[in-house]
Amino acid sequence: MSQIDVNLNKIMNLIRFNANLSRYADVGELVRQSPDYILEKYNHWISFNPVIDEPIYTPDDCEQLIHQYSKIWGRFPTQKVTRHLFYLQQTNSMKLLNMVEKFEVYFGPIELISSEEKNGLHFILERDFVSKVVEYNEEALTIILRDLKLKKLVNN
Repeated sequence: MSQIDVNLNKIMNLIRFNANLSRYADVGELVRQSPDYILEKYNHWISFNPVIDEPIYTPDDCEQLIHQYSKIWGRFPTQKVTRHLFYLQQTNSMKLLNMVEKFEVYFGPIELISSEEKNGLHFILERDFVSKVVEYNEEALTIILRDLKLKKLVNN
């Protein structure tokens, strides 16, 4: 498998993680997704423990979400997925450059995302939603793949 394929798999896993929990994919509101479900999907698609410290503040656009989430799921379960909630709330536009930027803020370098091609989305979600997200983000995808290739060359 070429480096391009490996990096493309990483980006696709990131997109699928977002798609799996996106408000556009008709999966229900983020606030209704259980902490265990969010962690299960993170572990499936991303497959590494975050290397960035826990967030120490709540971004303004996430305050209401955290408040509602804590009322439904409780304080401790909310704490287990705070970074995930912040990330998902701030990337709900499905803009790939934003997804990569916020991922690196809350979890770590995208190079750490699993490079294994993973299944797990319903075929209709994959066909009708993920394919549209990729098409919409085609230019950003090219830029990110180029940057990953350059990083690899510089680090060798």
